[in-house]
Amino acid sequence: MPFRLEKRPAPSRLMLYATPFGALALTMIAGALVFSLIGYDGLAAVQQIFITPLTSTFRWQDLAVKASPLIIIGVGLAVAYRANVWNIGAEGQYIVGGLTGTWVALATHGMTGLWILPAMVLAGMAGGMAYAAIPAFFKTRFNVNEILTSLMLTYASVQLVYYVVRGPWKDPMGMGFPQTRVFSEAARIPNMIPGTIVHWGVPVAIIVALAVWFVMSRSVFGYRIKVVGAAPKAARYAGFSTNATIWLALLVSGGLAGLAGVLEVAGPFQRMVPGFPTNYGFTAIIVAFLARLHPIGVIFAAIVLAVTFVGGDLAQTTTGLPSAASGIFQAMLLFFLLAGDILVRYRVRRVSSQPVAEVRAAAEAQP
Repeated sequence: MPFRLEKRPAPSRLMLYATPFGALALTMIAGALVFSLIGYDGLAAVQQIFITPLTSTFRWQDLAVKASPLIIIGVGLAVAYRANVWNIGAEGQYIVGGLTGTWVALATHGMTGLWILPAMVLAGMAGGMAYAAIPAFFKTRFNVNEILTSLMLTYASVQLVYYVVRGPWKDPMGMGFPQTRVFSEAARIPNMIPGTIVHWGVPVAIIVALAVWFVMSRSVFGYRIKVVGAAPKAARYAGFSTNATIWLALLVSGGLAGLAGVLEVAGPFQRMVPGFPTNYGFTAIIVAFLARLHPIGVIFAAIVLAVTFVGGDLAQTTTGLPSAASGIFQAMLLFFLLAGDILVRYRVRRVSSQPVAEVRAAAEAQP
């Protein structure tokens, strides 16, 4: 018999916020089973990926550094997705933000002054916004799907990184390695805690999340984003322009992705290298959905995904898991989260085909 999805009554807030925890638990169980079946110690893999980074205080600084770009990008994506604007190219905007920040750092190499780092930040945000403006233009002018344009632009940005580090920006003193020269002291983000790798980009990420939460919950901009995303007809009746909201959503998410990029290149990397594209932009999509598109929830969701990054590195050395292990767990987490959302909002109903057969037989019997 055929089946169909039938919409349930509006799920409770408790159910909506319990689903991510259920998805996380199912990810751990499924991951242990999958890696056990292919010959690894599945329980040890789950422990190394999800538990050890939290219980080892030495790894907390790694979690903070890896969570900060996920928070900034995830908050921007949460704003866009609230407006029903599907920016999938945050990775490309993150990369371009890092590139434009690098341009300022190289142009001011050898100079001193407190203005250099703010100039890099502004350039990074402007670069991310400019890259996000491309899908915004095609969406509002030609109704081109922003999912495709933003995603395809990501691959173009990766090739741009490869070009500049092997060509015009290549360090002449780098012994042939494809990388730029190390940034001068004024172009680096200093460490917040001496003796650790925790830099000042970490509190900036928290401030960004709190600021966006305040704007989304207490301003006309936030109300506009929510109304356009949830009820486009009501938004038009209220005088909110859909095209203007698309531009705003993409520029905000692109600008924040660019901010994350410049903080990364000026913080942990301190130069542009081919390995700068780290899939933070794609992982932040999972962060946004795991947080239920709530800016404060993004902080906690980013920590969860940062745990998989740090734990994945640990699992490679302790249990011999492949480097793709953390990506597999992240993909399973997204799958179970989306599946849980469907089951919370819909029920599967079996539809009897007998009435259809009776109607067809009656129609054939007619002269």
